[in-house]
Amino acid sequence: MPPTTAPAEQTGVLTPEILMACLTWATFFVVLIILQKFAWKPILAGLKQREDYIRKCYEDADKVKAELAEVEASKAKIIEEAKEKASGIIEQSRKTGNELARQIEQRAKQNAEEIVTSAHQEIEGERERVRNALKKESVQTAVSLAEKILKENLDSEKNRNLINQAMKDV
Repeated sequence: MPPTTAPAEQTGVLTPEILMACLTWATFFVVLIILQKFAWKPILAGLKQREDYIRKCYEDADKVKAELAEVEASKAKIIEEAKEKASGIIEQSRKTGNELARQIEQRAKQNAEEIVTSAHQEIEGERERVRNALKKESVQTAVSLAEKILKENLDSEKNRNLINQAMKDV
């Protein structure tokens, strides 16, 4: 039989060594302290700064949105005032146009009445002139006829023929 030996300590990958475990933990804490001092503080400060910047941008965006709403309200008010002024101007122009049309119509009626009155007066004057001319011509014809009748007062048959002939001439 082979000699029996006492169980020796077997070292393997799965068996932990206390020294190695302590060194690993010590290295971990040293790296943790170094990272906290040199990396985490600047990273957290950068994140805080970025958070503040984003918050400020949101606030600025809200302010711009509010200002835009005010500008829109102001624009709507100005447009409404402009529409009211435009409709007032249009209404005033319409009234003025109607008044001018009425005045022009009245003047045209007056002018037409004056022209008609003047035409009636001219017609009446022309009628009087023609009557006077006709009377004058009638008188001259009557005188001429009487003169012829008196010159040739021979007999009544000749007088009748002479009157008929004078009537034909007229």
